[in-house]
Amino acid sequence: MTRRLSPFLALALVASGCATHRLVVAEPNPTDDQPAVVTSSAIGWGAAQRRTVAECDTNLLDEVRVHQNFGEALATVLTLGLWTPVRIEYRCAKVPSEEAVIGEIGPEQPEE
Repeated sequence: MTRRLSPFLALALVASGCATHRLVVAEPNPTDDQPAVVTSSAIGWGAAQRRTVAECDTNLLDEVRVHQNFGEALATVLTLGLWTPVRIEYRCAKVPSEEAVIGEIGPEQPEE
């Protein structure tokens, strides 16, 4: 009986279990785009890591998610942290518009 369940248990362990860390801003203002996905790997307990740059036209980030699935976590454990692969998703933010109060006198309007 256990020999029949072993492949299913192994598949369940590999297919399931992922860790996600999410960082969002207090007042979200995302662009309508789908999140961009990049992969990143730290080598040598973080001593060597290539620079990952977000490609946002506005140079503003709205949300960042860091995912590590079971296989990536297993690779980290088996290498004792020597190699740590993760997947990063991010959303760019729109440029905030200036807020104004209705009836407020702006710099281009002279006072009466």
